[in-house]
Amino acid sequence: MSDIGDISGRRPGGPRRYRLDARRFRGPLHAPARNDHEQHESDDLAPLVELARALVAEGFTAWIYERVRRSTSWPEAWDLRLVTQLDPDRGPG
Repeated sequence: MSDIGDISGRRPGGPRRYRLDARRFRGPLHAPARNDHEQHESDDLAPLVELARALVAEGFTAWIYERVRRSTSWPEAWDLRLVTQLDPDRGPG
């Protein structure tokens, strides 16, 4: 199974933009021992998948989203569509 799943339902028009969110959290919510967060963006999905794999190896859970332009009057409005999630506890595919 591929890390990027099936994203064939993409909308036409313009280059794709992807966003990686990764979080590593340890301990209770009221006093975490560790709460790390990373964000990255790219026009190319492959480098984000490789970065996500490296972060997962360090204990992060990673989510990769495709940014999809909203049909609103604000040009900066985006929706995020989940492409894949990688977890440190889940074995390879």
